[in-house]
Amino acid sequence: MKRKMKTLVIRLCGLLLVGAIGALLFVPPLLQKRSERRVRAMLLVVQEGLQRYHVAEELYPRKLLKGHELVGLLLADGHLKEAPANPWTGRAYTDPEDADWLRYRSDSAGETYELTVLYPGTEEVEFRLDTTKHQSLE
Repeated sequence: MKRKMKTLVIRLCGLLLVGAIGALLFVPPLLQKRSERRVRAMLLVVQEGLQRYHVAEELYPRKLLKGHELVGLLLADGHLKEAPANPWTGRAYTDPEDADWLRYRSDSAGETYELTVLYPGTEEVEFRLDTTKHQSLE
């Protein structure tokens, strides 16, 4: 009886070890993909708002803006119906205290724009959308 119990415990420990190793191998890439999907969704909503802004104003905003500033501008002018979710916090993308890795800039005439998403905590570009070379996320 003791021998069977000991064998069962050893097998359960082995199974738990295999499960833990599997989780370590598969969970981080899944979380990364989930984060990428949230960033892409937010970028597309902001891009649509910028297009509406351009149609109404005949130019793009001519300022350097962080993500929450750009979303606030698009909301205030009615080019976004609601704030997209901040992909790094899950809350509405309007709080200046939240993590914000989205950057916006335009040329001096307001004819073109560039949206960039930086890898959190760095200056390295993860995604780029603009009106010239990178018009889609594909």
